[in-house]
Amino acid sequence: MTTSDTLFHEGELTAQRNAGEREIAERNGATVGRTIVRGALPFVRQQKTAYAASLDRNGQVWASILLGEPGFLAPSDDAAALSVDLGKVARLDADPFWENIRHDARIGLLLLEPQSRRRLKINGEAHLESDRLEVQVTKSFPICPRYIHRREITLPHPGEAAPSSTASHGHELGPEQLALIGDADTFFLASAHATRGTDCSHRGGPRGFVRHAGDGVLRIPDYNGNSMFNSFGNFLLNPQAGLAFPDYERRRVLQLAGTVEMMWNQSDPAGLTGGTGRFWEFRTSHWIESELPATLQAKFIEFSPFLPKVD
Repeated sequence: MTTSDTLFHEGELTAQRNAGEREIAERNGATVGRTIVRGALPFVRQQKTAYAASLDRNGQVWASILLGEPGFLAPSDDAAALSVDLGKVARLDADPFWENIRHDARIGLLLLEPQSRRRLKINGEAHLESDRLEVQVTKSFPICPRYIHRREITLPHPGEAAPSSTASHGHELGPEQLALIGDADTFFLASAHATRGTDCSHRGGPRGFVRHAGDGVLRIPDYNGNSMFNSFGNFLLNPQAGLAFPDYERRRVLQLAGTVEMMWNQSDPAGLTGGTGRFWEFRTSHWIESELPATLQAKFIEFSPFLPKVD
């Protein structure tokens, strides 16, 4: 286990103090380790999706979705490493992830099982060996189930799916991209720290909780979480961010690259933040929209019971 003196970097500590949640962060930080918690190893082996943060050659961080089959994630017996079998993953050719992992070892993985609302972070250094990523774990911890909507996602034989080469790119969000974002109830957020590496987080809310503020800027409420502020802490030091909006029902994913500005102690008469008074704005610099495999099936089950009540 890491100590309280080294667990959080300076950005995370500042964010915790800004929110008045330093003591809560210290308590929750007891779950953070340098290996995968052994009780979670069966969970890791049975996962079919992973969400990843990686860095391109310009230092821009991207969020990606890896759709695989149970067993594509294989933790080592000592829980200090994770092997990712890329041959069992559906490939999206336009995703920067495939190029990023060839030149930058830093990777942040989020394993999330929407049926059970369980999730686990695994951050580390990844090395590409043939069709496998070998990840040396530097930080891992489980996270609470808040704001995860239950879905059943299936993709038969993802490694055999034809690579998705259909994609569109742009710098300014158009009507189709804004419609996808406006209908979203879930997205994944990537951030990075110069020495601590990359991190991938989940964000969930009611449909439409991400709002377009104009000129490609998205305004997003920040709900109560685990108080560690991994993403916000990174953004205080490095505003580069990546967002991935999956639209499983229409089989597509929208990846955004840009920068973040955080807003503390904001007026929130409608209760959009669930009482935190925190918002953040994301300014888009580039986007990629790709098709997910045609054989993917998704069934929405229910919204998270933790969503804030909005006036």
